[in-house]
Amino acid sequence: MLINFPYIKRDTPIHRLDPRAKFLLLLGWGLAAAQTSNFWFMLVGFTGAAWYYSLARLKWSETRRVWYFIIFLNFMLIFVNYFLSGGAIVQGVDMTHPHMLFTLPFIGLKHTAPFIGPASLPFSVESITFMITQGQRNFSIAFLAVVIPYTTDPGLMGITFKGMGLPDKFSYAIDLSFRFLPTVARDFGVTLDAQRARGFEIDKLRGGIFGKIARLAPMVVPVVIGSVVGAEDIISAMELRCFGVGKRTWLTELHPRRIDRVIITLCIAGFLLVTALNIAGNFYASGPLHVLHIQGIPSFLFA
Repeated sequence: MLINFPYIKRDTPIHRLDPRAKFLLLLGWGLAAAQTSNFWFMLVGFTGAAWYYSLARLKWSETRRVWYFIIFLNFMLIFVNYFLSGGAIVQGVDMTHPHMLFTLPFIGLKHTAPFIGPASLPFSVESITFMITQGQRNFSIAFLAVVIPYTTDPGLMGITFKGMGLPDKFSYAIDLSFRFLPTVARDFGVTLDAQRARGFEIDKLRGGIFGKIARLAPMVVPVVIGSVVGAEDIISAMELRCFGVGKRTWLTELHPRRIDRVIITLCIAGFLLVTALNIAGNFYASGPLHVLHIQGIPSFLFA
């Protein structure tokens, strides 16, 4: 039996939104944010996304596991990436005359043997601003994405994508994709409890990494086989209903309200505006003085 993400039924402005508006908001902002590293633009988007997330009234106890993963992923993408690059990856920012703040002793790659050695890790106004901008971009997208599975009825997923113009096959495939990971997680938990009841001590595996992987076979094999069998059952049920032979009708229909139309219109218009500004130039980022002004650092601090 398929299960879904932990949908939390509440009466909030976000729950009442058309699912198409939620997905298009996420898509529009994600595509727009990928086109620029403008600090002020990201700050406005981050503030708006945080306010949007607060309207869903999701509790920390309900979403903390998701946020733990998001925080860890952002740490790896921003700080670890900066450390590994030695502070060299600052996309779209002119670093010919950086405003240095401090340096830290670090380890860097060299062109001669032993190809690794001590080096300094610089921190400038531009690099710190860029990392903050990256964080705002990633967390603003996360705010918009986390809301969707917790505030959208799982039964509306396929209908949502069908209403966005996708064919029936793609819509139902996406609907099943949303249910796949929670279903596998459920099956893994059931298998883990069953193996523990048989005396399998999952927390006391010994040996090297390959030995531990080999000993996990009693866990992995049943989950994989169960997933394959479940997929075959779904395929057989769809074939019995002649799915894919002709155009399908859906039992539930979505009826957008005025606020839904406004959000969809603003998403499309905002994406087109950012794209036009990016094509025109001087919006992603530019020279050192422009970085200080456009990305939000007043230049008089360094006069």
